[in-house]
Amino acid sequence: MNFIQKYQPTLSWVSELDRLFDQSFRNPAFTLGPREAFHESDNAWILRLDLPGFRKEDIKLTINDHTLQVAAESPAARPFSGKFEGQWRLGDEVDAAAIAAHLENGVLELTLPKKPPTIAAPTFIPIQ
Repeated sequence: MNFIQKYQPTLSWVSELDRLFDQSFRNPAFTLGPREAFHESDNAWILRLDLPGFRKEDIKLTINDHTLQVAAESPAARPFSGKFEGQWRLGDEVDAAAIAAHLENGVLELTLPKKPPTIAAPTFIPIQ
């Protein structure tokens, strides 16, 4: 499946080690990030993220240059406040304009519709 992949622009063992220790001291619940699951149906891919404690207004979803970014931050005044950021690189098969999101019981579900297959019509080339 190359339609979507986790986007990690600065992936090195030093930066990952720094990120691991930095997040574990701030918020132990997100040391390894939220759980995620991918499913494929006939007409879409489904990405589910466990984001317990976040409300709809705490989550920001953006797409820029085939990259889906999910950023979530809950206020410090709330119990179990936290922060999460994740990026996924979308393939050309995903219809980015039709992506839908739904949050229920701490699970963010993103529906990534597939583009309909395009069949190129034959082109005739005149001989001169």
